Amino acid sequence: MRLFHQDPNSKLDLHPAQDDAALRATCDAVAGGDWTAARDLLAAHRTDFDRRARHLWVLAESVTNVRWATGAAGRRPRRQRLDVSDAWPDRWCLDEPENPDAVLMRARSLIARAWEVRGSGWAKSVGAGRFEEFHQTLLMAVPLCHRAARLAPQDPTPWAVLLLLITALGGSRSDFDRCWAEVIARDPFHREAHNFRLMYLCQKWRGSHREMFAFARSVAAAAPPGSPLHILPVQANAEWGLWVLDREGVRAGQHVYRTWLQNPIYHAELDNALGRWFAAADRQHAMWYHDLNFLAYGLYRANRHAQARAVFEAIGPYAEEIPWIWDVHQDAAVAFRAARRRARNA
Repeated sequence: MRLFHQDPNSKLDLHPAQDDAALRATCDAVAGGDWTAARDLLAAHRTDFDRRARHLWVLAESVTNVRWATGAAGRRPRRQRLDVSDAWPDRWCLDEPENPDAVLMRARSLIARAWEVRGSGWAKSVGAGRFEEFHQTLLMAVPLCHRAARLAPQDPTPWAVLLLLITALGGSRSDFDRCWAEVIARDPFHREAHNFRLMYLCQKWRGSHREMFAFARSVAAAAPPGSPLHILPVQANAEWGLWVLDREGVRAGQHVYRTWLQNPIYHAELDNALGRWFAAADRQHAMWYHDLNFLAYGLYRANRHAQARAVFEAIGPYAEEIPWIWDVHQDAAVAFRAARRRARNA
């Protein structure tokens, strides 16, 4: 996933660190191989589980932009094996094997590197060789997560990362639920873990539309005012729309568009996300821009452009590729700017 770039046609800022200045500086430092900057950042936020999860993800993604087996930047040459031993998280973990941050950072970076091999397309587009390398790289991360959990028993993050691994590796529902219970026991509102459960339960991965919506709606119904978990039903609708539009033909696609425009349940879920999260939030959580982009996308799809204006103002330059890339397979920046323009003109 090539996330470290600027859009040349607008003032969008697509760097995944977004407005986190310390994280941006750390990304710059590790790009030169200095893992001590990552060590310092993660140590400073070790008990801020929300921020910790995002820092690990962004730093892990940075590895795919700077290290391949040759050590060269850019895309991996065809048939070249992925480097899983000499990127900066590998070296850090080797130097500090009892540091839970180092162990978890290596695990998270292996997942990012595995996904770079797989790509972001549907499973049918991934060749057997790439699937095997994807699978084997993910397997390397599993024992690291368990070791990180033993080294930092109060931290929900290793268990949350295991949720992603179980999803990608086709693990059982019982294994997933066991790890989910470990996360929730430590942080009941863990935003990233809820994202991973939504992912696991969607039809694209291990569940169904029914299970995904039931989970999203039950969580939103129980979430306190100001919680970003109120966005989950809106996110589930975007995920459902992606599946139907890609997989079920024109007639089913027309049903999706009618639902987004006319279904009172969907519009009530947008109202709930606007009123009980966006208007009520008292802080900017770590996935703030991720969730704002889904809210803006949901309002755009519902033709509620005037209400989307404030959401786009809150996003500022920090567009995210998902969900805008799902807009009839447009370029994400093009889709975002078109929707923002309609909101500004409403």
